[in-house]
Amino acid sequence: MARRILAGMSDASQPSRAEWRPQRFGRSNVRKVIDPLIEPVWVGERVLVEIETVGPRAGDGPYVAILDETGEPIDAFPDVAAGLAAAARATSLVLDGYLTDGVARGLEHGGLTGVPVPKASDLTRQLLMGGGRRHEELAPPEKTVMADPSVPTTFVAVDLLMVDDQELLDVPLLERKRVLESVLDENQFVRRGVYVRPPLDPWLISWRSIGFHSVAFKAANGRYRPGLDNDGWAISRIPNR
Repeated sequence: MARRILAGMSDASQPSRAEWRPQRFGRSNVRKVIDPLIEPVWVGERVLVEIETVGPRAGDGPYVAILDETGEPIDAFPDVAAGLAAAARATSLVLDGYLTDGVARGLEHGGLTGVPVPKASDLTRQLLMGGGRRHEELAPPEKTVMADPSVPTTFVAVDLLMVDDQELLDVPLLERKRVLESVLDENQFVRRGVYVRPPLDPWLISWRSIGFHSVAFKAANGRYRPGLDNDGWAISRIPNR
């Protein structure tokens, strides 16, 4: 079970859980994000996941719902749903993350090697200073349709919005990520997304060389506002050269 969160309870002005949609990236420059957590952006479909292991919806087994960005259920990935049910270590969870085939394609294990890239310091300088390519700083997360049934789809969790019926929307992002590690195991169909803190140089060249194309900067102290833009979240392309 999750450890109790003693502060950061959400107020009544927040939308009801049935109305939650993924928080959107803002339009600010990554340099303006205060005290960022930095993570590679998975190519896939952004979703929210609801899990109940105990409660009226659980019935004879865990209840799992995978919802797209409009709130519509996605029923095409029963293996992922089963993996989520097995991974949950709380009575209820709401997760933000991506459905992706990148894990199965070897993205997290260096499936794309030998990509020519400059020094990590050069990549970081271009990322933060723009390098004359302002449009790359404002690039939205990439999406893809997992159309190849031979490549398994995985859910990669990047945020935790509720645990044991307690909303975490006003809990700082860093704390939400720490709690996520304790309430969601990993298995063949479930992963927790990696994140780092500056300096970025040791990570950026590695992420680029294994096939990631974008990175997200998210304020460590930031709150989560379902369905709204948040300028504390910014996304940028990793420079190709």
